[in-house]
Amino acid sequence: MGRPERSLRSHGSLRIQCALLLSLLGFVPLSDSLTCLDGSMVKFGSNLTKEAVDWVEKLTVSSDAFMVMCQETMMLIDVGEQSVLLWSKSLTKLSSEIKKAQVFSSGPGIVAASYAHFCSTENCNKATSTKVLLDSLSLAASSKLGTTKCPVCLHFKGSCDPKSNLALCPVNTKCYASSMGISGGSLSIFLNIFGCLDSSRNVLFNNQTSIGVMNVREILEVQSSNSLSHVLVPGTLLTWTLGLSALLSPLYAGISPLC
Repeated sequence: MGRPERSLRSHGSLRIQCALLLSLLGFVPLSDSLTCLDGSMVKFGSNLTKEAVDWVEKLTVSSDAFMVMCQETMMLIDVGEQSVLLWSKSLTKLSSEIKKAQVFSSGPGIVAASYAHFCSTENCNKATSTKVLLDSLSLAASSKLGTTKCPVCLHFKGSCDPKSNLALCPVNTKCYASSMGISGGSLSIFLNIFGCLDSSRNVLFNNQTSIGVMNVREILEVQSSNSLSHVLVPGTLLTWTLGLSALLSPLYAGISPLC
């Protein structure tokens, strides 16, 4: 009868040692079971950089795994006439606790920002509005228009026509065009983004290949006299190569079902 007791003590000691090690590494020890809000959404609209979007998710998911956390990730892109919001809530593998908003481009022209929250208590991924992101977004003041004309569009599942919807860009901006694959957090979509971007910038997401739980693949489109050619952003080359088959999978045929 003594052997099982020693085994249980050994198992408990191992878990304590593991928790202490994770704590020393900056991770937060978690209980054996964790429940998180679980869902995803894609929303197209206008003025999403100025007007908060509400979303109350009631579905939950639980896990008995030792090293898991709750997460919520938001991505917001706006080209002036149209915006797109991506929002995911779910369980994720253990990470350090984080609550971080990033502004990649604040305009004039294209606006791109994100919000990521990783936490370790019951249903802690509970933001109900994009206000948590917009509060960190300080839009650049509008500037006078220059003389450069660029196509401005944001399409889900489709291509932007470089010869249509031309608009004068603000001074100190230039034409930007990309195809962008975004996957993770129960989302898998492909976007075409055309607009005006600060002249000092060439890429939209600073060569970042992940935002929260979402993987980002940015392919610049360079316009020649007759057609568009594609240029992989250097920071995404390996990720794109490894993820190409996933990007071309049937999941990219439409919006992933809301979970």
